[in-house]
Amino acid sequence: MDTAQLWAFVVFSLVGSFTPGPNTTIASATGANFGFRAVVPHIVGVPFGLSTMLALGSLGVAGILLALPVAAGVIKWVGVLYMAYLGWLLLRSARWGDARVVRPLTFWQSAMFQYVNPKAWMLAAATASAYASGQSVSARTTLICAVWSGACVLSLVAWACLGAALREWLRVGNRLRGFNALMAVSLIATAVWMAATP
Repeated sequence: MDTAQLWAFVVFSLVGSFTPGPNTTIASATGANFGFRAVVPHIVGVPFGLSTMLALGSLGVAGILLALPVAAGVIKWVGVLYMAYLGWLLLRSARWGDARVVRPLTFWQSAMFQYVNPKAWMLAAATASAYASGQSVSARTTLICAVWSGACVLSLVAWACLGAALREWLRVGNRLRGFNALMAVSLIATAVWMAATP
């Protein structure tokens, strides 16, 4: 990967990581409800899960899975249902005003969530097709995983800090309920959009 291609890939990774999606929503909601420390397993689990997907993608596994209608359908619907479930939990916490309804994701839950996260599959497939081809596949894959992991960590730290910074402000009145409802609607809307997308 030459210098120009590397910088293009770094920008692509940062944009893909920082744009709102299920992982950023979870990081913000967890930070707001439980504080920054509770988001650390998610911050570490997401890049681990995505890196394993990218490694599989560089070997062609992502392309094969996404080319098989049944496999792609299973990934899509498991992701839709899981995101809707997380949104429902947040909605319950907003309705009852009890953050204990939702719990922070563990490292393994965050890592495994990437396998049912359509945004992660889309980014892994785009990365594998655009950046993982050519000579020295193992070196490229290592570089790709390192860049993506760094971008994920930066993004999730920023979104978690945003949620944690709002924590005190959200304790006043019904603000936390409103925030959780907004995060819930965001996750459910993403799930509905995914369900409607062919």
